Amino acid sequence: MEKITSESGFTFDTCIGIKNYENPNFGSLLSTRINFENSTIHICSQTVFEASQLGYDVYSVTGQIKKSTGAKVVTRAITEEIQDSADYLESVYPTLHYGDSQILAYSMAMGTTLITCDKGLAEVAKISGANVINPDLLPCDKIRQNVKSKMQKIVQRVRGRHSETKQKVKSLALKPGQKIVWGSFV
Repeated sequence: MEKITSESGFTFDTCIGIKNYENPNFGSLLSTRINFENSTIHICSQTVFEASQLGYDVYSVTGQIKKSTGAKVVTRAITEEIQDSADYLESVYPTLHYGDSQILAYSMAMGTTLITCDKGLAEVAKISGANVINPDLLPCDKIRQNVKSKMQKIVQRVRGRHSETKQKVKSLALKPGQKIVWGSFV
């Protein structure tokens, strides 16, 4: 399977940065599907603000992202021009709210691919023509679905065997009016 690449780099939204910080294996998982080699991961000032509001040390979060993906990580400010774009996006897409609009506008201005698990943000990004990746929908979910369907088949098979066993036991049970002949057990 070919890895996803982006010549301009990637922009992580807050949930992806925090998810990677809390579980470094998440970044390794992303690296199996996304080519971070020689890439730059952008963290905009809105993401920095949101993460710090949630009590996360931004230097630790960005350090963990760099460690788990091997990519260069940069933090950049939301400019006035990007803020104007964010305001415009909010006016065009009513489901887009403040914060997400800034992250999306930043990603679009930088020409990066946005990586987010936020379904609403990902949907607006697609509609607006931005490049977006939702890790929850990467091909690794196909593997999970295949495992789930195989497990369902196994469970059905076991239930079928249980039903067959139950029928055998039922066939060996005494019918009404039948008696046990104890002499046959000697």
